[in-house]
Amino acid sequence: MKQKKKRNFKIWYRFLRKTTNIYYATFSYRIKTRYRFVRRVRFKTLRLVIFGFFKMWIKEVEGYNNIPVKGPAIFVSNHSSYYDFLIFGSLLHGYVVFLAQKKINQTFLIRWFARYTTVIYIDKEYPGHAFFKKILKHLDEGKLLVVYPEGTRTRTGKMLKPKLGFVKLAIKANVPIIPVAIKGTYDILPPHKHIPRLRKCKVTVGKKMYISPDNPDFKDIFFKRPDKIKLGALTDEELQEIAIRIMDKVRILAGQEWDDDIVEEVIKDLI
Repeated sequence: MKQKKKRNFKIWYRFLRKTTNIYYATFSYRIKTRYRFVRRVRFKTLRLVIFGFFKMWIKEVEGYNNIPVKGPAIFVSNHSSYYDFLIFGSLLHGYVVFLAQKKINQTFLIRWFARYTTVIYIDKEYPGHAFFKKILKHLDEGKLLVVYPEGTRTRTGKMLKPKLGFVKLAIKANVPIIPVAIKGTYDILPPHKHIPRLRKCKVTVGKKMYISPDNPDFKDIFFKRPDKIKLGALTDEELQEIAIRIMDKVRILAGQEWDDDIVEEVIKDLI
């Protein structure tokens, strides 16, 4: 009789424990789901308010309709100030990824900015393909990528020689490039300054372009030799030429001049 009672007690105990665990798991799941939902809504609201605030520094946006509603695409822009990040963040409301040097993560403004968007840092001292694969993954997911091909802020107001990495990215991912010129951020937050000035900037968004033999801007590069029709056959010199031509469109929109080093290289090529 005692063994039967013990057995019944064990059965009821297991039943109650199992039922309790199920209710606890369900309750915990609902709480976590609602908590994540509240956090997501709070984050998006806070991000909207913060970047909406920085629109105060934008005087005019020309070509706003050229910003795609859906990605993927690569925005390439001139780089005059850390404030360029905040201006881009206030303009693009979708899934945006920024590409930047690792050393600027030490800047308070950029660390704070990275809390409300995605920033992929490139370490020049330890180059590799990990960040390249990470960027391609974001583009495959339909996100927008912002790149500053000059690699660093200009100290003279002139445009520096662009890196060719963004050209390789556009070719590999088969996504369009959108040139963007930001004019005036150098006056808002110059180098070695920490408090922004109450001045306005102008943003000009160009039309998207693909790097292909069908694009008249690059047709001569692809057809120099028959074997160059394929994208994978382009040399670094030809990729660099494509990068310079794209950034030259940005330079014209921004009203800048080329750095003296670029001018000397062009003169040597002509000679």
